Amino acid sequence: MPQVAQLHFFLDLRQRILAHEFEPGERLTATTFSDVGLTRQATLGVLGALATGGYLTKHHNYYTRAVWTADSLLECTDRLEVFVEICATRVVHEQGPRLQRLHQLAVQMAETDPADEAFFLHSTAWVGLLFDAGERRAIAEVAYKLIPQAYYRILWNLLISTPALLDVVRAISRHNVEALEGDVPQLRESQTNVYENLRRAIDIGLRANPLLRFDPNEFAARNLIRESDIRGRTLALTHPPYPLFLGINRKPASALPLVVQ
Repeated sequence: MPQVAQLHFFLDLRQRILAHEFEPGERLTATTFSDVGLTRQATLGVLGALATGGYLTKHHNYYTRAVWTADSLLECTDRLEVFVEICATRVVHEQGPRLQRLHQLAVQMAETDPADEAFFLHSTAWVGLLFDAGERRAIAEVAYKLIPQAYYRILWNLLISTPALLDVVRAISRHNVEALEGDVPQLRESQTNVYENLRRAIDIGLRANPLLRFDPNEFAARNLIRESDIRGRTLALTHPPYPLFLGINRKPASALPLVVQ
């Protein structure tokens, strides 16, 4: 029962974070949520899990809401594209059972309403399966550190919050099915088109919701599940938070020569 209560608290707090109920910089501690009926340790477990997922930022003895911006969303999209191309190229080249499972998942996504949480779960399962390409677990581990789990859910919520984008998401899903049916050159061309369309969709979504703030009433029935991360794991809510490496700097910079003396 305590674990069930923890999970309910996790899902409720995640919803409140997505709705920007907490101000940037507002300190959140176990004492902040003393009325939820959990022990201090259980509450800290939830806060730690949300920090590991990229929803909260861990400080010395408190947490704050992680502030996602257009830049951080686009940066993670760029990183995702690199990882997808590396792994998808390997899978298509091998033409093995993993490709068949990926294709099956892609078909399921194409046949599912993008606004249904099942679509989101299919998509994260697809990414997790892809990142295990060739059993190279290191890729999934690196991607897990560079692309917080919150990115996938924030992106999904952004794309389904604008009705005009649902058809775009459906088209991207169909295109992904076709990409997995071709050879490596076709895959690369298809993935380029997928990400061009995805960035256009993100741009439209950001214009409608630049602060990435979501209505808890509208999305309450669509964010009910704590999904596995892209490594296929769900950390116990007693696990200490992992630090995430999400350095964002999209400003152009000049290259400087380095001289070794």
